[in-house]
Amino acid sequence: MSKTRNVIVHYHLFKNAGSSIDQLLKNNFKDQWFGYDSDSANGIIPCVDIENMIRKNQDKIAFSSHQIIPPLPEIEGVVYPVVILRDPIDRIKSAYLFERKKQLGLEEPKGTLEDYIREKFRSRRNNPIEEFQTIRLSNGFRDRFQDHAKLDDEALFENASRFIKSLKFVGIVDDFDRTVALLSEFLKPAFPDFRGREVKANVLQDLSMSQQEKRDQIRSELSAEIFEEIIARNSLDEALYQVGKSHFEELFSQSGLANTKAA
Repeated sequence: MSKTRNVIVHYHLFKNAGSSIDQLLKNNFKDQWFGYDSDSANGIIPCVDIENMIRKNQDKIAFSSHQIIPPLPEIEGVVYPVVILRDPIDRIKSAYLFERKKQLGLEEPKGTLEDYIREKFRSRRNNPIEEFQTIRLSNGFRDRFQDHAKLDDEALFENASRFIKSLKFVGIVDDFDRTVALLSEFLKPAFPDFRGREVKANVLQDLSMSQQEKRDQIRSELSAEIFEEIIARNSLDEALYQVGKSHFEELFSQSGLANTKAA
């Protein structure tokens, strides 16, 4: 009897602690980790292509990409999906620091945060800081990325929310230590040797700040008009983030980790 194949699929959402998760996977699986993105910055890898990628790479255990989208792949085996959500306002500052500082190799960001936001918002819902998580996770087609402009907000949110609630693991960026603990527990049945070690890669913000402190700092850097606009134009992501946090807490409670005493 052949052994069941278990694979991890990491939906590496831009600026959602994906580099840290990838590093954790690479530390555990070495050359059995497979990362792939197409040459196009706006490329999308639909479900059928993920399935083909998994079938063609029988020696790989963990697959990761910024461009893969739901629904979950169906393979001859078991898929362990990894999705991490983030406060959408916090994401904006992180995206700005990455695109306007780190990516350009600068000591200080090029332009202000407000300049960055105004530039991105010229393309409505076709940018990395506006309902990004909801749009990516609301996809329902196996062979393509849906035209989200044809769906109303309720449908977008319901699709993404349903996907999140269906997962047996979801992580939260601003609760990263518990996220890693829950990830280890989630993977343990299939990967008993998996070790969740503290890994924080590509971090561009002060980790000691609370979410409220981060939001207050962002507010102080923006005009009242733009701050109100980023809130309004990320209402779906804010709601999805709250769904994710609630599901995370439920999963964490069910895991028994909450009752585990620190060593």
